[in-house]
Formats: sequence, structure tokens, C-alpha cells
Amino acid sequence: MQRQHGGAVRVGGVTLGEGIPKVCVPVMGKTPLEIREAAARARAAGADLIELRIDSLSPMPSVAEAGAACGAARAGGGLPLLFTLRTSRDGGSGAAEAAPYEALLTGMARSGLCDAIDCELSVGEAAFSRIAQAAHAAGVPLVGSSHAFHVLKDLETPARWLARQAALGADVLKAAVMTSGRVQALEAAWRMARAGEALGRPFIAITMGSEGAVSRVACEALGSCLTFGTAGEASAPGQIPAGALRTALEIVHTAFAHTEAMEKNNPA
Repeated sequence: MQRQHGGAVRVGGVTLGEGIPKVCVPVMGKTPLEIREAAARARAAGADLIELRIDSLSPMPSVAEAGAACGAARAGGGLPLLFTLRTSRDGGSGAAEAAPYEALLTGMARSGLCDAIDCELSVGEAAFSRIAQAAHAAGVPLVGSSHAFHVLKDLETPARWLARQAALGADVLKAAVMTSGRVQALEAAWRMARAGEALGRPFIAITMGSEGAVSRVACEALGSCLTFGTAGEASAPGQIPAGALRTALEIVHTAFAHTEAMEKNNPA
């Protein structure tokens, strides 16, 4: 794992935390062939990296089965691969038992078959810390993640999640929450952005659902290093087709660059 200047993190051939936010496309399938086909669609859609959602294949695969799925996802192209088992704790189809989850993630970190690993904070702080240590020993970046598919009463909760992920060793921080209405979506995104900026690590702040789409298309304005788009089936509420998402990201990035140039040439 390579930590770049300013806290940026290198994942395969991309750097999270520098330049325009990256587009990650989740890849899912019930067989290795379906995973391979989904990965091909992700590459065709212009993904910067892909997220293998291994819980679409099995609730708790063996390291060998997961490794074969990684090979299927990589077939035909060299996009960086984020390995994720999204458990039922965090809205996925994966088994929630902590011990096999930890064994799978540490095994995949040591296998060298993926470029980064997603770890849910909900597995428990002790297990999260051990998984982070194993990933770092193997030179693999760890993406911490926390999700709430219900509307939170306390909008500071996702900010606290990001802080705990950082304290326990995550290299990239992620929180995704459901919100109710545009104002709450903006407030939740702002609170996560403020927390992520203070922690000094690349972060991903997502408000899910249609009214939270601003966090996906204007993520550069909120400081997020990455956003998730689709090339077929969505893995979370509110995800946008990858092509349209990239267009939106480029528009926001151009607007930022234009404004910065104007301010530089015309200081107040």
C-alpha cells in the first residue's frame, strides 16, 4: 500500500484523494461467468476501478472461491479491484458472523489477488483493527465502511463512524446513509465532509436515495475521493449510470478549475 502526499492513497493504477474523484462500478454475479461479464460492462462504461461484491456469489465464500471470482473480475482488463463482502449488518447478502468474515478478509489481503479491501466497522472494533493490520502487512489499502439504510436521528453519527475507521487503521474512510429530504441530505453530506477533511485521509461521503444524488455527482465539492456508478444492476439506492456520472463529475471539476483560475488571475 502506498500512502501519497496529502494523505492520498494508491489503489492499483489509480490514486484516491488526488484530482477528479474516481468512478467505481460494483460488479456482481451468481457465477464466475456472470462476474466476468459484469466486469466487462464496467470496463466498457469507463470505470476507474471495480468493486467485486463477493456476497452476490456466496454469503461467505472460501478464500479459494473468492480468489477465483477475483480472477474472473480481472479477466480482459487490468482495472484496480476493491474486494467487498457486504454483510447483512450493512445491507448486503453476506453472512454476518464476525470470525469467518475476518478470516476471509485477512486471507484475501494476503492472497495478493485484489488491490484494496473493504471492511465494515460493524464487524467490531477489535476485528476491524486486526483486519487493518493484516492488510497493511500485506501492502493492501483498507477501505473502512459504515452504512445506515434508515434515516438517522443524529446526523453526527456518520462523522463519528469516519473518525473510528481512521483511528482503527483505515486508509480510506466511507460512510453512506439514507436521508429524508434535500435539506437533510445536504446537512448529512456536509457533516461527513467536515469530519473527513479534519481526519486528513481520503474519504467517501454518500447520502443514499434520489434526494441524496447531489453527494454522488457533486462529490468533489464535498471532498469525496470516489463515487459509485452502475453498469447494470445497482448495489445501493440512488446509484447513477457510470457514463452519466462521469459527465457530471467532469462538469463540476471544470467549474472548480475555471473558478480557481479566475480567482488566481483576479485576486480580490
